[in-house]
Amino acid sequence: MIRVNLYEQLNGRTRAMPRWAAWLAMAASFVVGIALFLVAASLALILIPIVAVAGAIAIWRLKAKMKAAGFDQADPFARGPQQTGRVEVIDAEYRIIEPDEPRR
Repeated sequence: MIRVNLYEQLNGRTRAMPRWAAWLAMAASFVVGIALFLVAASLALILIPIVAVAGAIAIWRLKAKMKAAGFDQADPFARGPQQTGRVEVIDAEYRIIEPDEPRR
């Protein structure tokens, strides 16, 4: 396993950061944080209404397409009213195949 000992690289001397540099770093990070927050908030104020309007338009168009396809009924898969003049008959012949009967 590789180990890096920073204490040896500094020749046994460690230095503390000056107090003014620490305050400066904290102030700079605070300013950067506030700036990022303001950018994100302004972007959200712009994007939220755009996304809401686009979603409303998409739902409106989807409902129109669903209605055109016939999905506005209570049960869209229910069979429609049967016509009395038309009768559908499926005619077939069948026979029972016995287990000892040879294959054709």
